[in-house]
Amino acid sequence: MLEVCVDSLESALNAIHGEVDEIEVCSSLAEGGLTPSPGLVKEILRARPKINVMIRCRMGSDFCYSSFEMDTMLSDLMFFKEIGADRFVFGCLTNTQDIDKENCRKIIEAAKPFPVTFHRAFDICNDPLKAVEEIIDLGFDRILTSGQQPCAGDIKAISLITQLIVMFGDVIQIMPGAGVNSKNVTSLIAVGCKIFHSSCKRSRQLKRIKNDLNMGTVDSEFIIVSDENIVKELKEVICKNLVNLG
Repeated sequence: MLEVCVDSLESALNAIHGEVDEIEVCSSLAEGGLTPSPGLVKEILRARPKINVMIRCRMGSDFCYSSFEMDTMLSDLMFFKEIGADRFVFGCLTNTQDIDKENCRKIIEAAKPFPVTFHRAFDICNDPLKAVEEIIDLGFDRILTSGQQPCAGDIKAISLITQLIVMFGDVIQIMPGAGVNSKNVTSLIAVGCKIFHSSCKRSRQLKRIKNDLNMGTVDSEFIIVSDENIVKELKEVICKNLVNLG
């Protein structure tokens, strides 16, 4: 199974044409992925893919949220639940980099009966094995992880991912993500991974304009777009290798 993360309608349609299985819908992938706009989700739903909606109200690698931020995210979740989301993607930590059980439980309860993925906040947890146990107990059914490394295809990442699959793979889905591509996915399949997350991205240059102003933290002459051919290639490699494993 391949999930592609997108932050635009163009990327979503490219992923669908590339025969993706699921789409994670965000805004601002350059900032790690934030809660998407209602309009984007509604337009993607017109194509009727299986969509998983990111619930993350702001950028920042702390993943510690105030009561105001939690109220915002719970309201977002209820809206997307009503218009047809299939799954939600969320993660929340304490200031000691442990799982924030109280706030995670609020999201799990609000999302029912729909499933929730615990996102890459997992990758900065101090004790990954303890974190997985708590994530399972809370009711998440999937973890997105880079193996606590910059790229899920790194040797150290694959080592941790293997350990997670061996210890917990029968009770929760372990989904590698971050740098997953057609070249390294076979190494992940070999250790037991069956579901994968990727942006399948390419850069597209924007029209050049004369401008000396900075309009934000991630201003760029390029935007990232999911590429239909990259999606298709990765999906083919995944399917071929999983079939060969029997």
